[in-house]
Amino acid sequence: MTAFYKYFMAFTAILLTCLPAYGQQDGEDKVEEDLRRAGIFHRNYQFEKAVEYYTAALDKTADSTLKLEIMDRIVECQNGQSMMQYIVRPKETTSGIFRISEFFLYINEFSDNSWIPVPNPFIKAPVHRMNRFYTSMYLPEESGSVIFSAPDESGAWNLYTSSRKDSTVWTAPVLLSENVLSSGNEIFPILSKDGKTLYFASDGLPGMGGYDLFYSTWDDENEDWTPPENLGFPYSSTGDDILFLNDEEGSCSVIVSNRETEGDSVKIYVTEFIATPVKTPIGKDESPLLISSFTHRQEMSEPASGTAGPRQNDSYSLLMHQLRRLQNEHREKLDKIEESRRIYGNASDEDREFLAGIIRDIEQESMSIKKQIDEVSAKVRDMETQFLADGIIPMTYDDEQPESTKLPSGTERTYIFRKHAPGKIPYIIVEVPEPEFDYSFKILGRDKGQFVEDNTLPSGIVYQIQFMVLSTRATVRDIRGMSPVFVTRMPSGKYLHTVGLFGTYQEALYNLNRVKKNGFPESFIIAFDNGKSISVKTARNMEGKKHSSASESELAWQVILSGYGQALPQSVLSTVQELCSKDITRTVQDDGETVFSVGPFSDHDEAETLLEKLDKEGIKVSIKSIKL
Repeated sequence: MTAFYKYFMAFTAILLTCLPAYGQQDGEDKVEEDLRRAGIFHRNYQFEKAVEYYTAALDKTADSTLKLEIMDRIVECQNGQSMMQYIVRPKETTSGIFRISEFFLYINEFSDNSWIPVPNPFIKAPVHRMNRFYTSMYLPEESGSVIFSAPDESGAWNLYTSSRKDSTVWTAPVLLSENVLSSGNEIFPILSKDGKTLYFASDGLPGMGGYDLFYSTWDDENEDWTPPENLGFPYSSTGDDILFLNDEEGSCSVIVSNRETEGDSVKIYVTEFIATPVKTPIGKDESPLLISSFTHRQEMSEPASGTAGPRQNDSYSLLMHQLRRLQNEHREKLDKIEESRRIYGNASDEDREFLAGIIRDIEQESMSIKKQIDEVSAKVRDMETQFLADGIIPMTYDDEQPESTKLPSGTERTYIFRKHAPGKIPYIIVEVPEPEFDYSFKILGRDKGQFVEDNTLPSGIVYQIQFMVLSTRATVRDIRGMSPVFVTRMPSGKYLHTVGLFGTYQEALYNLNRVKKNGFPESFIIAFDNGKSISVKTARNMEGKKHSSASESELAWQVILSGYGQALPQSVLSTVQELCSKDITRTVQDDGETVFSVGPFSDHDEAETLLEKLDKEGIKVSIKSIKL
């Protein structure tokens, strides 16, 4: 995206506020128009104006699903306002635009053959659950362990880890940490050189829109990753920011994003490395669009008459190089087709069937490349037409740097993009995790009851239902589909059969009725404390004391704001953010009311202090305790 286009987008966003509505539109058309305008303001970091239009659309639509989506966009705008208060200003040293399917091959910090395609033995993703961005997994040949992203049963992409056992066998993947789980997707995990910091992209953690960039640090004391933090603006933007790393020498940072690109391309930004980022308030005369492109004001001076500005030239040059590269690839495909057909004429019937499949695949690839050539050619023609209209003579950079942009004159290049070779899927065996036994009480089909392998009871108060004592161990048919069934041999030599693990007496009582109706009318409840048999009366007394004396060390507090509708007013939001730095989350309760929670606070006095300050400002608040 050229600087001119960015200015045009910003100008368009401002212009929209002045345009009168022409004609009569029905309700849905008005909602669509409000969302279109909101989206323009949102992308251009004008969050307050975006919220205004999002709220207008929210009030007009009756679509409950759309309402939830709009409320999520409002929260993103509120996050954006918070993130834009204090920012860093890294300066770009170079950048390049690449296809999503191969951008990672142009990052210097990755070596040849270190990216293998998805799906693979680690990531068995079906086509309908493929991630648009995460088409390859980072797996260096010398790796002893790996962190990668893969979809779970719901289709959400989470971070997993696996370790090498020998030259071919890897351990069953496990989720990396509860702390880095979200309701969305986490992709492109990148470890720092010392292995103490993990960078990744997420669209499920609090951000300003799309994928944002986050980092988590290793906590030696707890042996776990800390809750992730957003890298902040401008590393995170309103676009999809999908990868971040610092080079091993600490000389630069690399950010991959589609904030200034469209379609199937992303831009790699290489910026100066900031060892200790210092965040300062954004100035009134500073442009978020320029900062988000890592551009400094002095670099955006007006070009001389008859010449293209540096970024216009960069875009044109990249398009030309992309076109030449696609044309070369297309010629290579045609040559392969011609060669395959020549071999086909002299091949046996068995080989011809094999070659026919190869020819079909290459022809499909050739058609796909031809389509890309047509699209890029159209963009080149449009840009050349604009250049001619402006009296500009475009320049392209020599082919020795086909995938990079030149720096402004007088600047020394320190980073040149070079395409690495992609890796092939190695012969490896990834162990399959053994399914964990489900200890929840259930009654399955007649011959599908389950005995536990380990009859050890968990610590604490546990209730079970005793349903049968036999001289021999029961069979699957005897337990009538119940699970989980425990079998204990008594001193008399007989076998005691119990079912279930219930944490409360009420839960055991509810399921006792189900067991009796299942053919065991003489069943009754028994209780244990740390595996030792106790009376049910004693267990119930202990259970009551436990619930009535929960220690405050297990509790936290939140300050609750309610009665504000679907979104907090800007004045309330600003006041809360000025008084504390805690997260603000939105929750829709069972009765449909939307409440906003500030916290959590581990110290009740701290939460009380915020409540008092907000109360003085006339803001309706309350405090509630939550279980950590």
